[in-house]
Amino acid sequence: MIISKRSVTLILVSIIISNTVGMSIYSYLPPYLVRIGTNRSIIQLIISIIPLTAFLFPPLVGRISDKVQNRYYFIIFGTIGVIFTFFLLIFLQNLIFITIFLFIFGFSNACYGMITILYQEIVENDPHYISYLNSMIVVGWFIGAQFGGIFVELLGINNIFHFFFWISLINIIFVLFLKENRNIIIQRYNENNNVEISFQEPDKKRKEEPISKSIYIALFFRNFGLRPIISVLAILIAFHLTSNTEIGFLIGVNPLVQIFLTLIIGRLINKNNLKIIMIIGYLLSAITILGYLISIDFFGFLIYQIIISFSYAMFWNASVIYIAQKTTPINKGKYIGYANSSFYLGSFIGGLFFSSLLIFNPDYYIVGIPMIIFPIVSVLSISLKFREKNNI
Repeated sequence: MIISKRSVTLILVSIIISNTVGMSIYSYLPPYLVRIGTNRSIIQLIISIIPLTAFLFPPLVGRISDKVQNRYYFIIFGTIGVIFTFFLLIFLQNLIFITIFLFIFGFSNACYGMITILYQEIVENDPHYISYLNSMIVVGWFIGAQFGGIFVELLGINNIFHFFFWISLINIIFVLFLKENRNIIIQRYNENNNVEISFQEPDKKRKEEPISKSIYIALFFRNFGLRPIISVLAILIAFHLTSNTEIGFLIGVNPLVQIFLTLIIGRLINKNNLKIIMIIGYLLSAITILGYLISIDFFGFLIYQIIISFSYAMFWNASVIYIAQKTTPINKGKYIGYANSSFYLGSFIGGLFFSSLLIFNPDYYIVGIPMIIFPIVSVLSISLKFREKNNI
């Protein structure tokens, strides 16, 4: 049962809009920094602020929202914070303000991120609906990469903060009409699970169910190994291809394929195959790194772009569904925050590690080889530590 179909629709549209902005930032903030004359080593450091804030703030915001028992206030605050940040950056476009406002953006985005937790509660942790949410995230990535490029082509990279601002402003329309009724959410959870929890005295009413720590370890090491390679993928492709059309297609095909794979795999996941789907997903990440390093033509890169789409759709869908169904309305924010934190901490530290290796050897191919090890650690973590007793 869905508690509110209207809210589900509003959240899915809002997720598309927010991730359109998110992907545009990753894609077009670096060339903007190049345009204003920023040193390339400083650019990597500035971009690393985004995953750093995604590591620092979600667990904190998630814990507070669990205690307050009102996700909507955080969503509204976060949405306004994002809009305000980009509005100021339209007028204050220098390196110091960009750095400061990226931290403000990170905190605001963590607050807005409570919308995914509210969504899980509204759809009562239904795996099919959770896969819809994951798919809409990827839709936003695709739109952000494509429309951001069109905007830059027409109006120039100097105006990119206008794009961030106006797209973010649209999002407030959908967020304002969301509704959250904690009484109904708690009541429905109690009925569905034959338990009795109360948001008024959560710690006294129910002991929190454990989440397998192997989940966090696997999320961390997967992104530690793969994310730095993804960041230089366009450079690797450009070493072998000269057509900008082919390069753009190869970068864009990943989220396009993921849209459909996420929906399909979300319907296939159940308690009997959850573990094996996670293992295959992480293993495919390691294979993809190797594939990027050995590919020399268009079709080689295309094959591994499709493989990485399978990888993400499998391990992320399985992880989110597992955590959603193991948590309650009084601890969901904390555990989803831990998962996001592990995911982005891997991106942040992995990026620093990869950059450090490049100092000693600037050859992307040589430096990329050791990165294969880390998704393998994810495979081992799930294989050895994720026990049946921890399953959904």
